[in-house]
Amino acid sequence: MNFKYINTIFFILSLSFLTSNSISASIYEGFDMIVKKNTPLGKAGTFSGESSSGWLSAWHTGNGKPVFSSENIEFKGLKSIGGSLKVIAERKPNHIGKGFAFRQTERGYLDTVYGSFRVKPGHLTSDSIFGLLFTLPGTQEVNLRNALFSLCPKRFGSDLGVVGVGKKTYKMPVGEPCIKGLPYLVIWKMANLPKAGELGGVSVSMWVLNVEQAENFTTVGEFDERYLNLAETGSSKDQVSQFGRMNVKETKHSLYKGILITPFNYNITNVVFDEIRLSSVSLKDAIGASMIK
Repeated sequence: MNFKYINTIFFILSLSFLTSNSISASIYEGFDMIVKKNTPLGKAGTFSGESSSGWLSAWHTGNGKPVFSSENIEFKGLKSIGGSLKVIAERKPNHIGKGFAFRQTERGYLDTVYGSFRVKPGHLTSDSIFGLLFTLPGTQEVNLRNALFSLCPKRFGSDLGVVGVGKKTYKMPVGEPCIKGLPYLVIWKMANLPKAGELGGVSVSMWVLNVEQAENFTTVGEFDERYLNLAETGSSKDQVSQFGRMNVKETKHSLYKGILITPFNYNITNVVFDEIRLSSVSLKDAIGASMIK
């Protein structure tokens, strides 16, 4: 993997200058790229979506073949923009390997941050993994154990997902697995994120919603966190497909300015990613519910 376009020097310097002024704006990518479908990342027009904001670099290819997809993962009542990212995994002689893309953030966050992304997985096996990783520039091996944070609706060896803070993980014990070809809304919240170099008691929560659930919660309190927390796990529209929370008493992991956001999969033919949002304002804002059509 080639990180020559990633400004690691800027990342290191930014840690010492992280202030409240640099953490107030949102990060967004809707993949509304003006190119033909299946155009690989790295080609003209694929460096950034037309509406993206909060980024320091362009999109880059890690493993596999990430390409622009004209498909738009939509949920009724939530704002979305045409286009998505299709991450096609690397083909190995006897199995399917990794597929991922990455982009460096211009913004950092302290204390509490909310986020969401949308996914549609391809063919899944017991050993499939997919989700969003937050990684440091220059990390030699991109995987869940080397990430700062991991938000994965499907984990290795199980049909259910995992939430990770570094090497510490919470594996969802119950819930509804993601199904090939169906879209899901993944919502997350990180609390007590520390300043660079300091220790904090970080808490990371993740909810996975199917189409009916996502559309139901747009009308029930417009994604008020209280309703999500009260919902049981299951497939009914008033439930959530999966929920997990990882609490770490002491960690220096945080969403620093200059980290990489990495749509990631392993042992899956492909996964479509769309509508990546981060916000310090509210959960509603991070889902796009504040911009109802």
